[in-house]
Amino acid sequence: MTSPANRCGRFAKRPPKRDTDPMARWLLVLACVAHVPRAARAQPSAESSASERLAMVDPPAAREARPAPSPSTSHGVPDRGRLSSAVPLEPTPHLFVRQSRGAAQFGTAELVGLIQRAAAAVAQAHPGPRLVAGDLSRARGGRAPPHRSHQSGRDADLGLYVLDASGQPATLDRFVSLRRDGCGEAAGARYCFDVERSWALVAAMVSDPIARVQYVLIAPDLRRRLLAEGERRRAPAELLARVALVTEPHAGSHSHRSHFHVRIYCPPDDRPGCIDEPPYHAWYEGTPAPPTPAVRGMRARQRRARAREQARAAARAARHAARARPARRAPAAPPDPAAELATP
Repeated sequence: MTSPANRCGRFAKRPPKRDTDPMARWLLVLACVAHVPRAARAQPSAESSASERLAMVDPPAAREARPAPSPSTSHGVPDRGRLSSAVPLEPTPHLFVRQSRGAAQFGTAELVGLIQRAAAAVAQAHPGPRLVAGDLSRARGGRAPPHRSHQSGRDADLGLYVLDASGQPATLDRFVSLRRDGCGEAAGARYCFDVERSWALVAAMVSDPIARVQYVLIAPDLRRRLLAEGERRRAPAELLARVALVTEPHAGSHSHRSHFHVRIYCPPDDRPGCIDEPPYHAWYEGTPAPPTPAVRGMRARQRRARAREQARAAARAARHAARARPARRAPAAPPDPAAELATP
């Protein structure tokens, strides 16, 4: 009896005649394919693409793990954007998610993963309280009052870690606004800045292998405490430089006394619909998408509005200085010698 392999060999050398039943020809082809050894089928042909040949030589299990394309998509800019296929931020043993009236607990998969990984890293290094997460974005993005940004799934408010009056890590369900001395009150109790855990949080975020952090807004005096903690712990120079860059004071930094405002860059697979704006740090991946005409017009209007506000502020300061300055007295007239001689 002729083996299937022999029949396949003869078929490769001399194909069947044209008058052979078509169904019989297809059955013979399928039989040949089934009996070709697996290793022989895996050999790359001359027409194979480079990626196919690489996959055969270097299987995925042997290559460095790469994140799969995320299901979520960020559109536009943080203060004029939207979000599709949003991912909800769920509580974990290391993370408390504060509910808000606007249901703003959604973000891109990259942002949500960043928060969860950073909270777990802090809990592993310094067991104790959970990280308190505030607003992210709405399920479809767009305006999320009272925030001007938080529209495209790339912004998050994360509470500062705090210590209670006895110096122990405090587990809270709210943010605590801290004064310049690093302490504040909430619900009748006194709390102070837990700089150790807060440093660990920021260090974990700027070192994340997937999400790329652009901003971490915090009040300048609290930022100085944070950087001093990094220096005290003798953190690597590159890590210190990254934290210093992302926490560099901006226009809105002074108001962030109870929480960090974290913003990440657009995930590469969300561009060009997702638009990044400067600064572009050294760890930025790829090329930013150009701003749309709508974004350029919005930024021009914002610049004009800021210029008007600065002019009004300068005028108010000038009026205040004029009112605070004492009125100058007119100098006294010198005595008249003729009048003095005429006096008896």
